[in-house]
Amino acid sequence: MSKAVVVLCPGRGSYTASELGYLSRPAPAAALVELTAAIDRSDGLRTARGDQTIRAMDGARKFSAEFFRGENAAGLTFACTAFDFLRLDRTELDIVAVGGNSMGWYSALFAAGVFGLDDAFDLVETMGGMTQNGRVGGQVIYPLVDDEWHAEPERAAAVATALEHVRAAGHQAGWSIRYGGYAVLWADQDGLAPLLEELPPATSGTTKYPLELPGHSAFHSPLMLPISERALDQLSSLPWRPPEVPLIDGRGDRWTPLGTDPAALCRYTLAAQVLEAYDFGAAVRVALREYAPDAFVLLGPGDALGAAVAHILIAERWQGIDSRDAFIERQQDDPLLISLGRTEQAALVTLPAD
Repeated sequence: MSKAVVVLCPGRGSYTASELGYLSRPAPAAALVELTAAIDRSDGLRTARGDQTIRAMDGARKFSAEFFRGENAAGLTFACTAFDFLRLDRTELDIVAVGGNSMGWYSALFAAGVFGLDDAFDLVETMGGMTQNGRVGGQVIYPLVDDEWHAEPERAAAVATALEHVRAAGHQAGWSIRYGGYAVLWADQDGLAPLLEELPPATSGTTKYPLELPGHSAFHSPLMLPISERALDQLSSLPWRPPEVPLIDGRGDRWTPLGTDPAALCRYTLAAQVLEAYDFGAAVRVALREYAPDAFVLLGPGDALGAAVAHILIAERWQGIDSRDAFIERQQDDPLLISLGRTEQAALVTLPAD
């Protein structure tokens, strides 16, 4: 019997040094024929623009910080996400809904059937290249949970205080992404240093926070208004259509096959989603409450989405999971999160390689 699953797509920044060679991982060639052609077409355009190709970056011997640049990270991340989606074993999986985090929303539009590969590449690479001539502000990530992945009210209060002080000093700053047990905050260029100074030092695992995200602009903020205006001008003409399976957006709203106005989906994607905070937590909670899936399938590259989803499961006490240890124990017996970024978990839901 097939598993009812919600598919989640990661955002830019998920392709790191450990993902080099992702597009060469074992997979059935027949499932990837269309993707191979789409990457070749995209790489032809990238070569003409003087950009590094997706295949050259993925095949590099050493990871470069240049791969974090928007015009590189977007296409590279999407290609890997599409690679994973196309190798899913659909005879074993019943995809009941699709969502994503931040740039992963664009990938989710492909996974849900709004766009084919070529149009999805056009969307992703155009949006990724919008900040090619310079960053617009930046993003900072900060943990809101303790080592057992329980909410820490003191950290949430520290975030609110830091934002208040930075704004009082005349800078623009706010929430960018509500990312499970993490706050992703934005600030204008001059406000980044004060924001980093205002947030008290914190440690989660071996990582020290606050942490500025490399190469990121102030995504999901009013600073992106010029980007949104350009996007509406350049991308509204894409063949927007209703999804084939329900889509859950960054507000927790659902876009259904029979209830979606393509023009409204376009406006949300190119305007509201660009200018407003992205609530990934709301998307996951709606998926849990509306679809009660057997599992979440987390597409690659990477598996950073796993921790964020786990934080939400714990906060919801979903199926009795109330701590980090309880989550880890459940993952061993009957995984609720299946990450294609982990080879052993990918084998549970993907087609056998040739």
